[in-house]
Amino acid sequence: MLRKTTLDRPLEHLLTDRARRALDLAEQQARNLGHDRVTADHLLMSLIYLDEGVAVTTLRSLGCDLRDIHAHATGVGLGHVVVLARREAAGLRHRYIGTEHFLLGLLNEEGTAAALGVGLHQTRAQVIKVLHGEAY
Repeated sequence: MLRKTTLDRPLEHLLTDRARRALDLAEQQARNLGHDRVTADHLLMSLIYLDEGVAVTTLRSLGCDLRDIHAHATGVGLGHVVVLARREAAGLRHRYIGTEHFLLGLLNEEGTAAALGVGLHQTRAQVIKVLHGEAY
């Protein structure tokens, strides 16, 4: 039942404040670059730009140097990543979508995993540790 709730509720009711800021920053970045749509690349860069939250904490705890991460032109639309983030949240039995779910959604795309140098399963396990205060 929880899975259906997370997947079916309107996005605006699920987003944490930080996740909402990440989406806003991604839209702003796309606009500033003159792009006609927001992509996974814009979202990844907005998560890094925020420099806070579970996504960033997780990446740092996995040894990622966030200064060296650049957009990698996957061209994957933001809508697709949001669908994947919803699935990740539901899979973790969360009733919200935070930056960690966006990160996991992004890592479902092969190019993102290669750009970050971390895998989906490894990152998902680390997200759980960060959420439980077991990793910093």
